[in-house]
Amino acid sequence: MQVAVKDISGKELRKADLPDAIYGVELNDHVLHQVVKAYQANRRQGTHAVKTRSFVSGGGKKPFKQKGTGNARQGSSRAPNYPGGGVAHGPQPRDYTQKVNQKTKLLALKIALSDKVKHGKFVVVDDFAVKNYSSKHMVAALSHLNASSALVAEVADSDMLYRSTRNLRTATAKQAVEVNAEDVLRYENFVVSEKALAALTQRLGGNS
Repeated sequence: MQVAVKDISGKELRKADLPDAIYGVELNDHVLHQVVKAYQANRRQGTHAVKTRSFVSGGGKKPFKQKGTGNARQGSSRAPNYPGGGVAHGPQPRDYTQKVNQKTKLLALKIALSDKVKHGKFVVVDDFAVKNYSSKHMVAALSHLNASSALVAEVADSDMLYRSTRNLRTATAKQAVEVNAEDVLRYENFVVSEKALAALTQRLGGNS
């Protein structure tokens, strides 16, 4: 399997090989759903809490006598049926963490990347050539590559590349070692430099 290598003006320079074992994996909805759901769940803080009747102040005294008032019997003004009382069955702090093994995470990434390759949304560039902080430069480059909505992957932490995409609503930049399946699926296109592609392929078990 091969993919075109382009410059930032969109001109094709040469072809690059893509291992079928990494970029030709069949779609598996179950694996993608499991991994993306885990990523989203693991970002939840789980610090939500409401006051149950145990935490509401006051209410130690019986509101009124048991019989003779004509009202339903009440034992405490902290009960959930009282205005200002506690909340019944409300959320309490909890851990939402879902464990997914590393092999499954890498498989999900392979599936997501393979889907981009299959639909022509996998773009390889020789060099982003970002020498100044410029969102305009990145917008123009992505436009030439027909990838206005894109996850941009580079081999190293490029502050200029990151800051040049930071203000763009439809694009973001990440290191190749940080890319995961959720990142790839969030954007329509996946744009990667040649060096980042080699690093990503090596990370996924292929030859760089």
